[in-house]
Amino acid sequence: MLQNQKKPGVRILKFRIPKFCICPSCGKKQRFKKKSENWKTVKDINSEKEIVFKIRTVYAKCLNQDCSVKYFALPTPGIERYARVTNRLKEECINSLVKGNDTFLSVSDRLTRSFNTSGSKSSIDRWKHKEADKYNAKEIITKLEFSEILSLDAWKPQRSKTYNLLDSDAVKGRLLYVDNLPTMGAGYVEKHLRKLKKWGIIPRVIIVDLWKGFLRPIKRVFPDSIIQYDFYHVMKQIHWYLHRALTDYRKSLKEQGNDILASELWEHKWLILKNMEKWTLEQHKTVESLMQTYKGTIIEDIFILKEQVRSIFDYTNSIEEAYAKREQLAIDGWQYKSNYFRSLLRFLFGKYFPYMIAFLGHKDKHIPRAGNSETMIEVFRRMERPRYGFKTQKGRLNHLKLYQINHYLNGKLD
Repeated sequence: MLQNQKKPGVRILKFRIPKFCICPSCGKKQRFKKKSENWKTVKDINSEKEIVFKIRTVYAKCLNQDCSVKYFALPTPGIERYARVTNRLKEECINSLVKGNDTFLSVSDRLTRSFNTSGSKSSIDRWKHKEADKYNAKEIITKLEFSEILSLDAWKPQRSKTYNLLDSDAVKGRLLYVDNLPTMGAGYVEKHLRKLKKWGIIPRVIIVDLWKGFLRPIKRVFPDSIIQYDFYHVMKQIHWYLHRALTDYRKSLKEQGNDILASELWEHKWLILKNMEKWTLEQHKTVESLMQTYKGTIIEDIFILKEQVRSIFDYTNSIEEAYAKREQLAIDGWQYKSNYFRSLLRFLFGKYFPYMIAFLGHKDKHIPRAGNSETMIEVFRRMERPRYGFKTQKGRLNHLKLYQINHYLNGKLD
């Protein structure tokens, strides 16, 4: 490449003409025969001053009589055909959008402020989508080397009128795919799972939340897969019943005129429901004081029942032991102490309890009891916040593809 500076800020680039070239239409290698040439202006980034390139584009004749084209443009290193900016300017913008999670406006301003060039929001958006369209979601997922533990969850993206299905790798903690869910129907879930199966994703374990619409499609598409209810969602439901029992007792305190106790109880409500092993030394002292204050009340029962329920999942070595601990709750008469305790036991004694403890029956296969789907949803929400959500499903999927390539594959699909 010969490079001569014509004047400050303007550089002329003339690339060496090869002796042989390959026609992009017929693929035939042939001797170069020039047809014509033209010049175009291309923007580039530079931290010191504004740089504009004058690029020569050379057209060669195709010597193949059977070829559908008569001539073609020789490729220009570092610049795409018809582009008015260099590849590194595009890469800088896309990296800022995906890695830096910046907005189009901030990227555009940064080009002017730091790199002495310009780029409109619409141009940057076009560069981003054009780059994403080069990649196929199936190809990216294949490169991610799926661990066979699939986490599946439904969530509603920002600015979207419908829910989306989010697939993630529960072991590696990686986003896999996002798909539109027009309605909360099992038919759309089954269609989504069949797409994954067609792509070669055969999960050994599927971790889902408590939505019943997941079960039938999973059994139809992946009959050999183990279904595990996400431990986070199970405990969330259990804590809801305990929290309602606490709220009812606090309400009764206010009705009796014990506003001080009611305020104290409300202040420490999350400490009461917090896992015991996560209490700090100071919190242990606070809990001891609360136990003295509320001895013999429903608050003491909440403390005890919470630990007994958690022991089913945390300190059990087999499915048989889990069922025995569950039966003991009914034998001890917890269902008679509060309506919310009764609802809690009805939840545990329901027909879906086997999905809550499926991990206990396959400990030799290292099945996780949680899929961290909420963490993966939060990762996606962080992408949405700067841009107030994605306008279209295509925009959402394109951003995910670029995110996967930059964060999981070090910027390269090969």
